Amino acid sequence: MENKIVLFSNIKGGVGKTSLCALFATYLSEQGIPVIALDADLQASLYRHRQREIDVDSDAQIPWGVELLNTSDTEGLQATLSKIKSVPGVVLIDCPGNLNDKNLAMLYSAADIAVIPLSFDPDTVDATGIFVKAMKTISQARLVFVPNRISVSEGKAEELRQRAQTTEFLGLVGTVTPRIKQSVVIKRYTTLYPLERTQTTAIEGAFNKIMNEMEIR
Repeated sequence: MENKIVLFSNIKGGVGKTSLCALFATYLSEQGIPVIALDADLQASLYRHRQREIDVDSDAQIPWGVELLNTSDTEGLQATLSKIKSVPGVVLIDCPGNLNDKNLAMLYSAADIAVIPLSFDPDTVDATGIFVKAMKTISQARLVFVPNRISVSEGKAEELRQRAQTTEFLGLVGTVTPRIKQSVVIKRYTTLYPLERTQTTAIEGAFNKIMNEMEIR
């Protein structure tokens, strides 16, 4: 299979980068697509989540690998990026929620796709705009925006207008997926076990759109 490098990134924290990265890895794996995840976040949330699950169930079958990626080690990062570009499958990278590390530019420039989770509150929209401008200066990656943790309530007319305006703008610079509604099943992600039916229902619209951008059928 052709190599694809996919980042999950945004400079705004709390938008669900790690949970969506894990769910997408499982979604791909369940469709027979080779996938590995690299945790480049200083908090190492994805990696630690996997370790906790293995501690509880050491006999569980590992569906996809998770490795730490140290972005502060320039030479090591260059060597790793060189290796992953030859991986016959999809490499997912859970990125830090900042732009302070100069070496992150190497990740962004190596990516084929940047998946950018967001919500529609003003702070997140503003931060996402800043992130997009930065990405455009250093990367040719396709941008895929995933409205995540979106309330199912309709909201006020002005909120709906701003949401539509934001979606229209994002559509000019990338692809906007169907929204992922706010739900406990998304927070209850696992790195070891199959997706629950409710999880698949919640994410498949957005994830199929990402796969289309990756040109995976």
